[in-house]
Amino acid sequence: MKRYFLFLIIFFIGCGGSKQALKEGVASKIPPKNDLNFPSGKKYEYVYKLVKPIEKDKLYFSDLNIFVEFVIDESFIHLRLKNKKNEKIFLPLNDAQILIDARASKVLNFNYLNEVNYSPARFFDVIDVFPNAFVELHLAPSDHVLTNLGEFEVTALYPCVDFNDEKKMQEIYGNIGKKLGLYLPVETESEIYDYYFEFQIVNVKEAGAYYPKRRQVAAQMQLPSEIVVKGEGLNPSESFIASTLISFFVLISAYFIFAREKGKI
Repeated sequence: MKRYFLFLIIFFIGCGGSKQALKEGVASKIPPKNDLNFPSGKKYEYVYKLVKPIEKDKLYFSDLNIFVEFVIDESFIHLRLKNKKNEKIFLPLNDAQILIDARASKVLNFNYLNEVNYSPARFFDVIDVFPNAFVELHLAPSDHVLTNLGEFEVTALYPCVDFNDEKKMQEIYGNIGKKLGLYLPVETESEIYDYYFEFQIVNVKEAGAYYPKRRQVAAQMQLPSEIVVKGEGLNPSESFIASTLISFFVLISAYFIFAREKGKI
């Protein structure tokens, strides 16, 4: 009687493991609510024009000292600055500022690959630019830079996603006419040139569906907390069959062990 009772316990344990493996396989096919492949609204782009030190639709400026052209995206002011002088110039970024609707903030320069892969460039507060050479900078206001456990995120200069909310969309279009400024001093051995560039939002364009950003973070290896008997890499039905077969062989082995002890084989 005891051995049959033991057989039943072993059988139920095996079936329980099979059902759990099947449930895990089915659950893995259900997409999470915050699926990164599901759009979370519409994204918009702002169109800027240069209004200071000279007004023009194209975002570039040139004088006897420098030639500089700008690209402004949702979070950064990207610029390429060429030294036109016959001597070295210096860009003291620790004195530079970004102004959003007249609110000033220190700038941070970033090593920039794309909108989800960037990191602060902390090596130099002052950048040297030799004659006829150029430098590329990717500047963000420091109060828009968030950090957590060594990861950095730069928030948008102005809201650019409506999250399927009409009020958010109206807020985005309401930013037309607002101004964004950049104070960038340029120094030589004997002179200081204070450059202030101001840009105005003149239009808003739809940029398609918005998907949450996926930052590329190095994966960490995790050790298993327990050993689970299931078909590794199998689909749910195959995993169920494999677990059932394992339970069957456990029952057969137990039978022969008890039969040998009773002298029947």
